[in-house]
Amino acid sequence: MKASVLYSTPYPASELGTMWPVSPGRWDPDEGVRATEAALELAERVDELGFDWISFSEHHYSPRILCPNPIVIAAAVTQRVKRARIALLGPVLPLLNPVRVAEELAVVDNLSGGRLIAGFIRGIPVEFQTYTVNPAETREMFEEGLDLILNAWSQPEPFSWEGRHFRYRTVSVWPRPVQQPHPPLYMSGKAPESGTFAARHHMGMCLSFNNVDDSMDAIGWYRQQAAEAGWEPTPDHVLYRGFAYLAETDEEAKRESDAYHFGVAPTPTPAGPAPVGLLPTAT
Repeated sequence: MKASVLYSTPYPASELGTMWPVSPGRWDPDEGVRATEAALELAERVDELGFDWISFSEHHYSPRILCPNPIVIAAAVTQRVKRARIALLGPVLPLLNPVRVAEELAVVDNLSGGRLIAGFIRGIPVEFQTYTVNPAETREMFEEGLDLILNAWSQPEPFSWEGRHFRYRTVSVWPRPVQQPHPPLYMSGKAPESGTFAARHHMGMCLSFNNVDDSMDAIGWYRQQAAEAGWEPTPDHVLYRGFAYLAETDEEAKRESDAYHFGVAPTPTPAGPAPVGLLPTAT
């Protein structure tokens, strides 16, 4: 089993956590700078403590996680974190240019010396509103975009792409990822269609904040689909992201963690707790 911490960069104003979108007028530049620096220091501390991964996710218009472009943040973290792997879990593909994502992830893999974990997500309705994406088309956009990224990383010569949602006259990605043919791949496996797609593409699957019964059902479906595709996932192919808080006793953990909300916490410090964790698990 491996353990990871989510790089959350929470803005220190918990009363804003349930709002969406949040008015830009509520932003305090000094608080933003302090929150960003505290999160970078916490990433360094997480690395020193021996966590295997630091993970990043994409969110918009909200102080819960100040990370509209996790690739940019991950690139910065590669220069502060020297051992842990950099897990982008991940860019919301229906909102993005897949070729640009392939290029930028390759840059992060080079900046980190080949420590990138590449995860991709379809996103949720509030994220689709950010760039006015039709929710009915997001699954097709996600699957086509991911196929395009894999081709961009693996094709040895320039190629063209004529898909339903993406069209490019020439694709020729430089730099290439350090890890060949590509970094380890993950995607959300919550929906049966997602679990099937992940299994058929020999990708890992991840679940976030699901209850145990739903998680076991999703993992069982993914393993079944992988067996039908002729392979068997290892324990590290299945990831679970959930809340974790450590203290000397259960009572202390409950009392101290009551200050934390979904995706929002007091500004982290290098010695302080991380509100969210990710665990590759054998379950």
